Amino acid sequence: MTPKEFEKHLARCKMQISRMMRSDGLPYMVGSRLVDMMKANFQTQSFFGRKWKDVKRRTHPTKWQLRHADSQRLILTGRTGNLGRSIQFKPTNGEVTIFSDVVYSAVHNWGGRAGRGGRTVIPQRQFIGKHPRVDKEVMRIIDNAIKKIL
Repeated sequence: MTPKEFEKHLARCKMQISRMMRSDGLPYMVGSRLVDMMKANFQTQSFFGRKWKDVKRRTHPTKWQLRHADSQRLILTGRTGNLGRSIQFKPTNGEVTIFSDVVYSAVHNWGGRAGRGGRTVIPQRQFIGKHPRVDKEVMRIIDNAIKKIL
């Protein structure tokens, strides 16, 4: 390959990489995969292996709870599963944001007080956030995309 051909090849690669960084390229691929990973946390009842604190309805069930399926359902799934299904992503040029638009998602993800007057203490049961497995998956997707270009 002559220096001129190599220069053209590099220019093509640069153009493909910049095209890949648009919101419909790499950010979309990363966001889609990360949403799947975050939703999987609801099935494992953990944040990438760090188990969530169990719920009162299972540790100290009332007589009513013992007779109903609610006492056995997964943590944070509720009867509707809205919280787990609410995880979305928004790709923009060069980045992606993973979020939940459910109003109570933050108190579950970070822990805190809820209810009337903040009398109920909700323990942290993180399902969205930074984690080494997330970073590793993002790097894997980026590496694969760059290898295809080069």
